[in-house]
Amino acid sequence: MDSIIRIANKTLHLTAIALHSGRRAWPFALESTMISVKKLMAAIVTLGFCVSMSAAKGRPLVEITLVSEGKPSASIVIAENPTPSARLAALELQYHIRKITGAILPIRSDREEIMGTCILVGESKQTNALGIKGDSFKSLEYLIQFRPDTIILIGRDWQDTEENRKELGRDTYGRTIQSSRHHIDYHKATGQAEQGAKPITLPGFFDDQGTCYATYHFLEQFCGVRWYGPTELNIVLPSQKTLTLRGGEIRRSRDLKHIHALGGGWPIIKVQWNNPNDDELNLYWRRLRVGGEKWAGNHTIWRKTIHEVFNNPEYQAKGSGSGSQLCYTNPKLVQEVARAARDYFDGKELRDGFKAMGDYFAVVPDDNYSWCKCEKCQQILAISKEDKRGEGFFSNARNSYYIFNFVNEVAKEVRKTHPHKFIVALAYSSYTYPPKGLELEPNVCVAPCLHICYGYDKKTYYENDMAIYRAWLEGGDRPLYLWNYFHHPMEPAVIGKWNCFPCFMPDVISREIKRYHKDGIRGVFLCGIGQQLDYYLYTQTAFDVDTDYQKLVDEFFALYFGGAAEPMKTFYYRISEINREEGLVGTSPKKSWGKLGTPDRMKELGLYIN
Repeated sequence: MDSIIRIANKTLHLTAIALHSGRRAWPFALESTMISVKKLMAAIVTLGFCVSMSAAKGRPLVEITLVSEGKPSASIVIAENPTPSARLAALELQYHIRKITGAILPIRSDREEIMGTCILVGESKQTNALGIKGDSFKSLEYLIQFRPDTIILIGRDWQDTEENRKELGRDTYGRTIQSSRHHIDYHKATGQAEQGAKPITLPGFFDDQGTCYATYHFLEQFCGVRWYGPTELNIVLPSQKTLTLRGGEIRRSRDLKHIHALGGGWPIIKVQWNNPNDDELNLYWRRLRVGGEKWAGNHTIWRKTIHEVFNNPEYQAKGSGSGSQLCYTNPKLVQEVARAARDYFDGKELRDGFKAMGDYFAVVPDDNYSWCKCEKCQQILAISKEDKRGEGFFSNARNSYYIFNFVNEVAKEVRKTHPHKFIVALAYSSYTYPPKGLELEPNVCVAPCLHICYGYDKKTYYENDMAIYRAWLEGGDRPLYLWNYFHHPMEPAVIGKWNCFPCFMPDVISREIKRYHKDGIRGVFLCGIGQQLDYYLYTQTAFDVDTDYQKLVDEFFALYFGGAAEPMKTFYYRISEINREEGLVGTSPKKSWGKLGTPDRMKELGLYIN
């Protein structure tokens, strides 16, 4: 099996990944290269067999040939009216098998009479006859099953009905749940524009799409496909004329139930991803299985919602906060916010500016400290300021009692009518620690905001973040999500228009996500997505916490860089080591080039890539 890693006539510059000393950049180039990866690809597929065997629960392994000497030996079968998930899964299966073998497996309706080997994608007459139905799976659950002459790829899928399309929801960005059901030209997104337009509607990020999960897992584990980015340049797969697979049964659900992680506009990743178009990006999010459980959390009391919804003069903030904050001790405000939450939970209304999905409605103040100056608010703020935890850090307890007292009152009201619904609070900035002396209602869901990008910066952020994290874990049995900052050092450099020394941290990403899963964290919103490999590692580990980061990194460099694998991997790990050695992140020119990218280190790094 051969794989062509096409860095076709591309020059990837260190300036693009922001390695710059202030005086001199260190450019490097990778020539277009043909590499042989037979042993590695064989090992990947063999590993797939082993994992399948361990998950088969007694089901014997079955060997199935899908393509023989470049000719199709199987059909892909979907329902006459497939779910959006099954329709996409069938196209993805057909496309990748064609890229691997050159053969086009036909996609056929379950109403046809079909003989021979079949891949059953999603619920169909054939799966029903086998006693396997989509609605028998839990949300986010899926199945890969090998039977004689049959492979089944199925899970719980969202049904495209008029009633389902009416569902209310706005994600953490405030976008409607319907807006993530992107309309794309599948052929444009997969480099097949010469075949003409192929318009399809993708399953929404937060729609059940178990059949897609099963298919992407199958393509990775059994077919050796790797999606290191959204463009054709970033896809690595084997090349072979015969495709024979062997497996048993895998039935599972994703590990972190929610992963909201979009982006791709920053310099480093735009270059690494080869400037993808919107259709390529939207398809890539599905391949990485971005989305999952319905949840949202972000600022919901801000200028827009105050102007349009919470505009009663009685509870407007006194002082400089007027227009962006409210009086968080006013009982009428508590009732108004509770009413907005009830209207959402009852399916009546969800105004633009709110963030709510599924069983969760967010109540988070605007992103400033201009709190109300009324006497009662000042009394509560005085109590709050007595809490000195985190003092001197961005994340502290200075306003925790004040903000969570308000959130708690709203939750108490909502619980009277909707006891199984949740009010979402971010634990953020001056209200990151749990409030002292206040017992939170059981229907308060909290998302602490933690700086995973400072995983090597233990003195400044990490230890304080861990104290916050542990405090919330000990704070009662409630659903916990996380807001993970993954944006430094790139964000301040982009805003300030200077070049930063990058931070790569595969060990931190692996360790923290495994910790989250072990501790029962349900999901994560990722604020910023770093760069190509670390982002890929993050999403892979969030979906399957058994991911071994060292094996994944080794595989990435071997498959993606071929003959340049060892120096590129050394280069990557050396940058990681430098950040760890210094215990900081290059969030300023002084840190980037006075502490991290010193002349001696830049000279050393240059040796690996010149």
